[in-house]
Amino acid sequence: MKRSIWRPVKDEVVSDFGAVVTSHPLASEVGVQILSEGGNAVDATVAMGFCLAVVEPWASSIAGHGQMLIHMAEQQASLALDFSHRAPAAATPEMYRVIGRTREVIGLFEVENRANVSGYEAIGVPGVTAGLCRAHQLYGSLPLQRLLEPAIHYAEQGFVANWLTTQQIAEVMGDFVKYRVPARIFLRDGYPPVSGVDRVIQADLGQVLRLIARQGARGLYRGELPHTVEADMKKNGGLLRAEDFGRYEVVATEPVTIRCRNHEILGMPGPSGCTTTLQALKILEHFDLAELGHNSAEYLHLVIESTRHAFADRYRFLGDPDFVPVPEKALLSTDYARDVARLIDPARTAFAQASDQPWVRFADRALHRPWRYQEGTPILEDPPPSPPQDDQCTTHFSAIDRQRNMVSCTQTAVSRFGSRVITSGTGLLFSSGMVVFNPVPGSANSIAGFKRGLNNMAPLLLLKERKPFASLGAVGGRRIISCNTQIVLNLMDRQMSLQQAIAAPRVDTSEAVTLADLRLDPECREGLARIGHEVEVVEESPSLDSGFARPLGIMVDPITNRIRTGVDVFRISEARGI
Repeated sequence: MKRSIWRPVKDEVVSDFGAVVTSHPLASEVGVQILSEGGNAVDATVAMGFCLAVVEPWASSIAGHGQMLIHMAEQQASLALDFSHRAPAAATPEMYRVIGRTREVIGLFEVENRANVSGYEAIGVPGVTAGLCRAHQLYGSLPLQRLLEPAIHYAEQGFVANWLTTQQIAEVMGDFVKYRVPARIFLRDGYPPVSGVDRVIQADLGQVLRLIARQGARGLYRGELPHTVEADMKKNGGLLRAEDFGRYEVVATEPVTIRCRNHEILGMPGPSGCTTTLQALKILEHFDLAELGHNSAEYLHLVIESTRHAFADRYRFLGDPDFVPVPEKALLSTDYARDVARLIDPARTAFAQASDQPWVRFADRALHRPWRYQEGTPILEDPPPSPPQDDQCTTHFSAIDRQRNMVSCTQTAVSRFGSRVITSGTGLLFSSGMVVFNPVPGSANSIAGFKRGLNNMAPLLLLKERKPFASLGAVGGRRIISCNTQIVLNLMDRQMSLQQAIAAPRVDTSEAVTLADLRLDPECREGLARIGHEVEVVEESPSLDSGFARPLGIMVDPITNRIRTGVDVFRISEARGI
């Protein structure tokens, strides 16, 4: 039996003096304009980050969360800025009533009334504004007021809704009506805006952005605004307090770095998706993938097994290292990667089938013991696993400038339009930051006051022979991790352009069922089934929930030194260069 298969393509942008990529054309236009005015990659990133929080409110918010990697080429200095999810100080491990397991979007454990997904109890401490302002403070070259002008304009004057804006608003309009304030902002006479006609105006948000432009992060985290938010939270059962605003700080540290072939791969340390991506790449370094046919069954089997080992360790061991022991050094060690690689049978999968559990786990738990490779005290021998989150409500953007400074940034509202809560008069759309925690006590990722939750964001930077090579990331919850792993392999082992690497069909290994792109050769899919993989064939589409992550990135051609871009071929995304 044969069927038609959609195989879209997008042209890459090739430039000399700088480029940006985002998932919204307005934000890409903003970024390239900042570069053309002499701003650097950090300036462009800050301007795009604030703009995306206005024009993609389902995916990002100035009261949301994010992570950013920066590499300044002349100084040969790299920095990781973590402004991700923190629980309010009053949060406790037992704050939700867990009513069972679920395979729904929220993960493994279902909470009564979905209280960790939407509403006041789901709200985490805002991080995006602190993160963007910190990046500007460290490396920005243009005034912050200039960088916020586009976001202020689109908030106060509005932007014309496209079909995706209308679809996203329609998906959550019931909650908008329930919480009243967002209905007044995003609905027109009780209906979503008409695509191509209606403008989305967020006047109150525009005023807060003006405050931030004048005062920096203090405009959001100090003064009257946090107390206004606290009064709303107390009235409606939320835990966020003015003290949480004042206590929040961006974690600035060195990136975690691994070497593969002649590349250095930089990721975000701590509870992010980067540890899992880098662990998978460390395991795969012990196989000669270049000798195997690209996306053959033999090639993908090794990718699947390696990433599944990393995911199983992720769900079991990862959490905020400030609160629980985490064997991050062991997970990324050469010795552990080598020993895991030796466990991989080229003829058979080592993992349980989907009928057993909905998340990735080892069929034989004796296979993974990373604490043997690192000094420290392990957590409970058999803790409840952290639930795999499946949100598509994230945005990624990258920038490289004429000096070849590189930035990779991922921001998220966590769930679609976050918690769906806006405090009246502020325009602040709060994230559903609590959904990234395990609501069952006793795991590495269980809830605690002011703890960072395990998230899937995984911005990456690559250096080749110590020179700037690529900035990339993706959108798509836990599926970001498999996606980034395969794109890096395409760049390193196949010498693809970034657009080719991003457009190539992939598999996803974050759950017990392996998702396989319909564009893969049928013989490959059949070969995976013979090896023992339970494969679900998925056709990608413009929908945000089509099954695979949505990657974006920029690279510096090591031969010509020209800048080349890559964007998702199925969904709205745009590269621009100068």
